[in-house]
Amino acid sequence: MLGLMPLPALRMLGLVLGALLVRLPNRYRTITRLHLLRCLPDIPASERLQIERSSLIASAQAIFEAPAIWFGPLARRQRWIVASPEQLAIIRDAQRPGHGVIMLTPHQGAWELASFFCAQIAPITVLYKPQKGAADTVIRDGRARGAKVTPVPTTGAGVKALLAALKAGDMVGILPDHDPPEGSGTVFAPLFGIPANTMDLVTKLAARTGAPVLYVIAERRPWAQGFRFHVLTAPSGIADPQHGPAALNAGLETCIRLLPSQYWWSYRRYRRRPVGEAGFYHPNA
Repeated sequence: MLGLMPLPALRMLGLVLGALLVRLPNRYRTITRLHLLRCLPDIPASERLQIERSSLIASAQAIFEAPAIWFGPLARRQRWIVASPEQLAIIRDAQRPGHGVIMLTPHQGAWELASFFCAQIAPITVLYKPQKGAADTVIRDGRARGAKVTPVPTTGAGVKALLAALKAGDMVGILPDHDPPEGSGTVFAPLFGIPANTMDLVTKLAARTGAPVLYVIAERRPWAQGFRFHVLTAPSGIADPQHGPAALNAGLETCIRLLPSQYWWSYRRYRRRPVGEAGFYHPNA
C-alpha cells in the first residue's frame, strides 16, 4: 500500500514522524546531536540545529520512500532515475568495456534508489546485510525488482560475487559508512578527524581489479520534484593498501558535507573504538 502512494504523501508521513523525533527526547536525536557537535564543530550552533532537524526528517522520509522505490509502479521509478543525465555520463565513461566500476552509496538522501540509477549503465551486484525471517526476502526482492540489480549477502560468498562481477566488467555497489563487525576486515581510519572502524574491502577490490571507484548520492528534492543524482570520483589512493581506508573516509566526508541535512547522522558510526579508548557514546566521553 505504501508503494502505491504518491511521493508527496509519503514525504508528508516522513515529515510527521521526523517532527516527532525532532520534538520528543529519543536516542536518535541524542546521537545526531552528538555527531554534529563532534564532526562539524566548525559551523555555527544554529546551523547544526537546523541540520539536526532536517536529518531526522530526511531519515524518516527514507523509511516511507523505500516501499515506493521497491514495489511502486516501475514507470514512476523510471521517471525518478532518468534525472541528472550528466551524472549518468560520468558512470558511463568509467564503465569502459571489460572494466568494472565500484559504486559507493552513503546512507544519504534516497540511497535505496542509487543502485537502480546505476543499473541503467550495466548490471550491478550490491552487497547487503541479511535480515531475519521474511524481512530478508522482502528487502532482497525489492532491491532487485525490475532492474539488473543482484543483491548478495555480506558473507564470503557475497564478496566472491562482487569480485566476479568486477572481473566480468559489471558494477558493484557497497554502502561504505557502516561500522563493520569484527573479523570482517577492518582498520581504524579518520572520519571527520575521529578514528572510525572502516572496511578495507573497497581498497582490496580496487587494488585487485583496477576498477575505478565512484560515490553516488540520490538527493531528495522538495515534495513532488523527485530526485537529483550526484556522482563523485573517489580520492586518489583509495586502492593503496596502507592509505585506502583513509581515502575512502575522505571521500565520504566530501559526500556528507555536500548534503549534510540528508545524511543519516543517527547511526552509531563510532560504536567500536581503538583499544584503550573510551566509548564514544559514553556520557563522560
